[in-house]
Amino acid sequence: MKQLLLTVFFCSAASAAVAQPTAEQANYYARPTKVRFGAKVGLNLSNTDFNRGFPAPAVPVETSWRPGFAAGFTLQVPVGQRGLSVQQEYLFSQLGGRVSATGTTYTLRYLSLPLLLKYGVSRRLAVLAGPQADLLIQANQQVGGTTTDITHDTEERSVGATAGLEYFLGPRLSVTARYVHGLNHVGLGQRSAVTEFKFEAVQLSADVKF
Repeated sequence: MKQLLLTVFFCSAASAAVAQPTAEQANYYARPTKVRFGAKVGLNLSNTDFNRGFPAPAVPVETSWRPGFAAGFTLQVPVGQRGLSVQQEYLFSQLGGRVSATGTTYTLRYLSLPLLLKYGVSRRLAVLAGPQADLLIQANQQVGGTTTDITHDTEERSVGATAGLEYFLGPRLSVTARYVHGLNHVGLGQRSAVTEFKFEAVQLSADVKF
C-alpha cells in the first residue's frame, strides 16, 4: 500500500509539472520576451474614395469596396518587460475599388510596410497601431471587360495609418483585424487630367510566429 501511495504521488507530481507552463509559454501570447519572426496571410477589403480627392468632385462619386489579399513576413522586437513591442511587416498587398457609375474597377498591388507599436493588454489580446507606407508595384484599370495597365499613370506612394487587434490562439498562431485609413492623395491619370482618391481598407489575417 505504501509503495502504491508513493507511486500515485510521484505520478501526480509529474503530471502537475507537465501541466505547468514554461516561462516561454507564459509569455508567448501577447507579451513576448524575445525577438520573434513570423509570417502572415489574409484578406483585404478596400475602397478608393474619390470624394476625398483634391479638389473634391463637383458631383459625389459612388464607389464600392473590393476584395484583395495580403501575405508576407513580420519581425517583432520587445521593448522592456511590460508587454510593449515594435513590429515591422513586409507584405505584398492587393488593394482596389470600383466606381459604380462607370463600372470601372481599380486593382493596385503594393509592397506594404506597416511599422506598428504593439501592446499586450492581456495574455491573449494585443492592440496595435502605427503608420503604413505602400510602394506601388503594379496597377490595373478594368472597364467593360477590358483591362489596362495604368502603373505609370498612378501615384507610386500611398501613406496611411492603421490600428487593430491581435488575438492569440496558441503559442504560434494568432488572428489580426485592422483598419487602414489613407492619408495622402493617390493620383490617377496624366498631369493634365488627374483624378485623386484616398484609400480605406479592412484587413483580416492569420499570423504564424516562428
